Amino acid sequence: MSAKAAPLVANAPVEDGMYYRIESNDGVEFKVSELAIQQSETLNRLVTTMGYTAEDVEKKDAIPIENIDGATLKLVFEWCEHHKGEAIPEDDDSVPKNVVIPEFDAQLMEIDGMQLFNLICAANYLNIKQLMTVSCKKVANMAKGKSPEELRILFEIPTDEEDEAAEKADKEAEEKAAKEEEERAALEAQKRDAERSEKKGGQGTSDSV
Repeated sequence: MSAKAAPLVANAPVEDGMYYRIESNDGVEFKVSELAIQQSETLNRLVTTMGYTAEDVEKKDAIPIENIDGATLKLVFEWCEHHKGEAIPEDDDSVPKNVVIPEFDAQLMEIDGMQLFNLICAANYLNIKQLMTVSCKKVANMAKGKSPEELRILFEIPTDEEDEAAEKADKEAEEKAAKEEEERAALEAQKRDAERSEKKGGQGTSDSV
């Protein structure tokens, strides 16, 4: 069995001090500072529960994030490193939010609709409140004044026809796979029957000698 390939390590602007190693679902590893980790309630709770020390970081495996890819985590951790040490906003729905997107965040989110969607999903999963707020504001700004068709193109939303075609293709693929499995099973059964017949024939010849 071949050894598992070493994960790629993404460059990250981490200063001297405590940091953590985080690995994406496609094998990209990031070194993220302790202060940056604190922007994510999910990761901060995780590393606190695990009780990592500075000595543990290089001895233990990187912490896996199984449902976020490396390209998205790179954006997330760039944001966290830039905003490390900043206060995390409290949830208060009673206060109207006048969200202003900082210049750094605006530049970070100069990405296509699918990447922005992935960033929002990652911010939600990792519970990074301020990143979630500004990325949703970005979507709202992008959607302003757009027709439904323009929004569909902008955010790469499939049409009903495309959905139906995809469902049909999936169904045909499943039916093909099931048919191939049936044919394989039938061939295996025929092979076993032939082997049994050959074995019986050999025994009959031996008995008659």
